Amino acid sequence: MKVLHILGSQGMGWTGGIRATLASLAQTRLSSWVEFQLVTQDQAKDTVKSWQPDLLVLHRASSWKGIPDLLTWKAKARILIEHHYSAGFEQHQVPSTWRFRAMLRLNYRLMDRVVSISEGQQHWLESARLVPPEKVRLIRSSRNLDPFLQVPEKANSDELFTLAAYGRFTHQKGFDRLIEAVRLLPIGSVQLLLGGQGPDERSLKTLANNHPHIHFLGKIDDVPGLLSRCDAVVIPSRWEPWGNVCLEARAAARPVLVSDVDGLTEQAKNCGIQFQSENCQLLADAIIQMIQASPEQRKSWGQQGRFSAAQAWDDYVDAWEQVLREFK
Repeated sequence: MKVLHILGSQGMGWTGGIRATLASLAQTRLSSWVEFQLVTQDQAKDTVKSWQPDLLVLHRASSWKGIPDLLTWKAKARILIEHHYSAGFEQHQVPSTWRFRAMLRLNYRLMDRVVSISEGQQHWLESARLVPPEKVRLIRSSRNLDPFLQVPEKANSDELFTLAAYGRFTHQKGFDRLIEAVRLLPIGSVQLLLGGQGPDERSLKTLANNHPHIHFLGKIDDVPGLLSRCDAVVIPSRWEPWGNVCLEARAAARPVLVSDVDGLTEQAKNCGIQFQSENCQLLADAIIQMIQASPEQRKSWGQQGRFSAAQAWDDYVDAWEQVLREFK
C-alpha cells in the first residue's frame, strides 16, 4: 500500500518536526505493509503522477485556494489530518464564521476521512456539523517521547521557582499574556525561561521591559534539557488543536499550567492547573497556585502526566494502523 503525505509548501513545524514524526512512523511495524513518502504540496502533482499512491494524506491547512488541487490529485482515497483548525482558532481568527465553515465543509466533502488530533477538536468538528461523524477518526498527535521520558523528576530546591515556556513567537501562543502575568507578580517570586523565535520576538522583548527574571533563550535545540531545568511548564495558547509542548512536558514529569482551550484541556487532567485563556490576572493567580502547591502535589501532577504520556506513541501508531487498514 502506497501512502503519500502532503505538507504545506514550506513543510510544517511542531516541536521535533512533523517530518521526524512521520519518519518515525514509517519505521514502525506499519512498514511491513505500507510504503510512505512525504512531499510538500509544490511537489505533490509530479509525485502523484509518477508514484501513483493508493492513499493521499493531507497535513496542510484547508483553504478555498487549495480546492483545485484536491480535484486534480488522483488516488483511491484521501485523508485530511486537521492540524490547523479548532474552536479556539475560529473564535480568534475567523471574521466570517459562515464563510469559513462553508470552506471547511467543501474541503472535508472531498475527503474519505477527516482525522481530528484531539477530542476537543473532534467535538467542534461534529457539533458544528462540518463533517459527518461517520467520516471522522481520532488520532491524538504524538511523537517519539523516549528522550522526554528519561528526564529525571525535579528534585526539591530552594532556588527560585522556574517556569518554562517554548514555541513559535506568534499571537496564537499567548506569550504576551504570559509575560504580562509574570510582571504582575512580585519580583523574585518566579523566573521564566522562554524559548523560541518568531515574528513577535521584538514586541515580546519590549513587553518584558528587561524584567530581571524573564529570560529569552532563543531557539531551543535540546528541549529535554530545558525541561530538566524547570519546575513546571506553562502553555498559554489562545488556541491549540492539540499541543505537543504539553505532551512533552507530561512525558518529562513536569506539572503543567495550560489555558482552557481545545486539546490542552483534555491533556491537563490530573497533571496540572488550567486557567481562563484571556485573563492575565487569572494566569498570574494560577502561577502563584502552582508555586504554593506542596512539593508532593507537584510531584503527583508530574507523575500523573508521565503516566498518561507513556503510551502516547504506541497509541498513535495503533490509531494510524486502524485508519490505514480501512483502505487496505
